[in-house]
Amino acid sequence: MIILVWLDLAKISIAGGLLGFAVGKLVMSRPYYLERLRPRFWLPIAKEMRGQDWLKLLVIALAFATSAFFIVGWLGHAMNKIGLTLYSEEDVFVRLERISPIGLFVIVNILPIFEEWVFRGVLLEEVARRSRSRLAGILLSALIFGAFHISNPGTYAAAAIPLAAGGILLGVCYLMSGLSGAIICHSAYNSLLIMFGF
Repeated sequence: MIILVWLDLAKISIAGGLLGFAVGKLVMSRPYYLERLRPRFWLPIAKEMRGQDWLKLLVIALAFATSAFFIVGWLGHAMNKIGLTLYSEEDVFVRLERISPIGLFVIVNILPIFEEWVFRGVLLEEVARRSRSRLAGILLSALIFGAFHISNPGTYAAAAIPLAAGGILLGVCYLMSGLSGAIICHSAYNSLLIMFGF
């Protein structure tokens, strides 16, 4: 049991360290990415938005969240049917739900802020900029997103496939509604998972 805990810690540390190093280098070379997180960047934009702008943002984000819920769920179900296991009963979120459902709800709605900034706001943008292809940005950031989540304790490698599909939908949502839309979409998706029995 203790060996499994150390293996989980190693998985998280290695994945987080590699991702942090790569994103850190990108942010150092283009500080604009970090600026996007600061209130002085996004508050003026939010203040200029009218009611119909907010409504459009919410409709796009919630439509993609609902689509992701069904598509990722269907892929996961299909993979389970052919004998591929995606998650164990010791999945970190299952354990957290047993301890504190409210804590789980808070965490799954705060993590998307950072995940969307990293995977869409930095990686998708950087790949698209360097390759001159938004499609390449969507696909590569989605693949990295899916692979990164394998580091979650209790998550098996097969889970990367439906998670990458979710990453593609989040990437398209990002292109249509910006970073705020992708964050709302990701948070809504996570909330749907909790409401309908993760």
